[in-house]
Amino acid sequence: MENLTLIELDDSYLPQMGELYSEAFHGEPWNDDWSDAKQLGEYMKDISKSYTALNYGLLKDDKLVGMSIGKINHWWEGTNYNIEELCISPSYQGQGIGSEFLDLIEQRVREKGLAGIFLQTDNDKPSYHFYHKNGFFDLDSHISLYKSLRPQKDQAEDSACSDQKDIVFDIANIGDIDELVRLRILYIIDDYGSITDEDRAKIEKQLPDYYERELGKKLIPFVARAEGRLVAAAYLLIIEKPANPSFPNGLDSEVLSVYTEEKYRGRGICSKLMKNLMDYAAEHKISRIDLLATDDGYPIYKKLGFKDNKADYKEMRFVVGDQPK
Repeated sequence: MENLTLIELDDSYLPQMGELYSEAFHGEPWNDDWSDAKQLGEYMKDISKSYTALNYGLLKDDKLVGMSIGKINHWWEGTNYNIEELCISPSYQGQGIGSEFLDLIEQRVREKGLAGIFLQTDNDKPSYHFYHKNGFFDLDSHISLYKSLRPQKDQAEDSACSDQKDIVFDIANIGDIDELVRLRILYIIDDYGSITDEDRAKIEKQLPDYYERELGKKLIPFVARAEGRLVAAAYLLIIEKPANPSFPNGLDSEVLSVYTEEKYRGRGICSKLMKNLMDYAAEHKISRIDLLATDDGYPIYKKLGFKDNKADYKEMRFVVGDQPK
């Protein structure tokens, strides 16, 4: 490819290196948050200024569009180039520049008499397949290990907060009815597998009136917002019953319609919604919360403190209109 130049990076490129690194790993599938410029600068120094540092940059029309930060590593089997970080500017990805960059690096390290190139990446990311395509192979005897020295509670909370910075959590209101209908339909399709046009039309007709009557009264929808829409919801349905020892004030409740858009799953959103729901129930003196858990949801609810309901009664149901003739 024309106008591509491989250079060895020195300290004068540190600001550009930080900008390129932040840009390359900010979006999907990495979602790294390098908004702390000082932390980013220190990381660039950490990985680029070792005693045997070997840092390559790829210039296109004199602009830094790729970099490989690493070091020469002397080992009894041979001396290798160990890459700590390698990235291409998102604006130049998908054009074959990454593969050409690796080819240029390989030529240069061969000239230095090095035996090979070592790097690590996540095996569930596109980069893993990219490196395979460019001649890298798995080292079956190697695995990355990590031991945190921070309290587990702090780790979990920090991780969840970091992964939810683009999410707003609150309670839906009348202005959200169209979005609540849309999300409810998605939940039903996810739960049932499919829905007929006739059933969908009936449901979409009933839901707006129901939401308008019950929102903020019997129905409290806890929601997550992102990209200008609702992306997740968990309903608390408050049920007033004749009191008994289990709910002496007569206030019982059920959890309904817990759903997260597929794109936003695995980010702790369901747990956050449920915690908000449980806090609300406690504040409003609701005696208990019942739910029916799917296999996927069961471990989440157990972790939040829900217990298996081992009742002395068998749950039964009668569908009106199904009477035997």
